[in-house]
Amino acid sequence: MMIEIIRKEHGYMVRLLAILRRKLSQLKQEQPINYSLVKEIVDYLANHSEKVHHPKEDILYNRYIELYGSDQLENLTHEHEVLAEKTHAFLALVEMILSDAVVPQHMFVEHLEDFIHYQKRHLDFEERAILPVIEQVFTDEDWAEVDKIWAIEEDDPVFGAHIADKYRQLADRVRQNNNEYF
Repeated sequence: MMIEIIRKEHGYMVRLLAILRRKLSQLKQEQPINYSLVKEIVDYLANHSEKVHHPKEDILYNRYIELYGSDQLENLTHEHEVLAEKTHAFLALVEMILSDAVVPQHMFVEHLEDFIHYQKRHLDFEERAILPVIEQVFTDEDWAEVDKIWAIEEDDPVFGAHIADKYRQLADRVRQNNNEYF
């Protein structure tokens, strides 16, 4: 069922944010970090969210709004757009660092902190305020309809059976410790 897939993906994102939080802690202790790993995480969050995750959520939200109405849900599509902008802006900053641009560490720390906070806040809001409401109201027919709309079989490029080459380092890191939660 789509809700289970969305929740599983939220779990993946929380694990990745935990890795970023550890990187943030290392930076605050003036330790070096692996910026290419940070790039893979942010790239995954940008691409997977925009192409796979948010479209699924939007199907749920649109079905809910269409049948039951809700101002709270209507704002989520806009929030997904803002989240995408913030993610791409942060990704560009990480890419600048990897291209040897000089970025003051305090500025990067500030942006990383903001990125983690915004991502986590968004996930928490969906998990605590949105998904429970949808689960409570949706009928079996509603679930069947949203599952039919998203009839795409996908293999997650980091957490799935077939790892994308561009995320190999990240997948290896995730598999090193399957308890990456904060």
